[in-house]
Amino acid sequence: MTAWVETLVSHAHDCVNERVREALWARGAADSQIEAFRIGYVNRELPPAEYPKAFLDWSGNGAKLADSFLLPLTNTLGEVLGFQFRAVEREVSGYMDFFLNRAEPIFFGLGSAMESVWKTETVLLVEGGFDFFPVQRFVPHSFPTLTAKVSEPLLRTLKRLVRRLHIFYDADQTGRKAGDKFMKDHGGEFEAVRLIEYPRGVTLPNGKPIKDPGELWEAWGDDRFGSFLQAQMES
Repeated sequence: MTAWVETLVSHAHDCVNERVREALWARGAADSQIEAFRIGYVNRELPPAEYPKAFLDWSGNGAKLADSFLLPLTNTLGEVLGFQFRAVEREVSGYMDFFLNRAEPIFFGLGSAMESVWKTETVLLVEGGFDFFPVQRFVPHSFPTLTAKVSEPLLRTLKRLVRRLHIFYDADQTGRKAGDKFMKDHGGEFEAVRLIEYPRGVTLPNGKPIKDPGELWEAWGDDRFGSFLQAQMES
């Protein structure tokens, strides 16, 4: 791993305090996942390192990275080649992505998923990083595409490694359209492509309809959510 990348990831991970950890628990992350995926925290300051100009310009020397989770993004070999920063407070929307290169698939949790992907020749795709945590506990061959789209580098990789593909994108118009488009354009290129449908009538405690896998987990909890996922993967 590039020295500055390791410095940033290690420092940010060490900065995960009780407040940040509790925010991660509320978003579906378990302690084991916080450690395994080296989730970190930054707040406008970068640890001393020889950063490339591109990263310093992009981040405003760290000033743009305010009160944010750091999610390390990896390639299929597990090398950290990018970052996603997301605000700790859920009311603050949006995220920031930085990639060292875009020539190969680089996603959150991709490297960790690969052993199970190779064994099962199956993958489950979700949209966002916080949809990933509850899903990954039950389906290790899963990772988020970070947007409702399968990029060309990822598509090429999936065609080489995967026979069965499950898509569990958000239950909004963007997520549904993305799943339908993938099925139309590439469904015949795999042994099976399945779009996971959300159960009807499930709401959050405040009565709002669920819109993503993370919210389904919030509504149901681990046991019921896990049973639902396992049934979907087996059908």
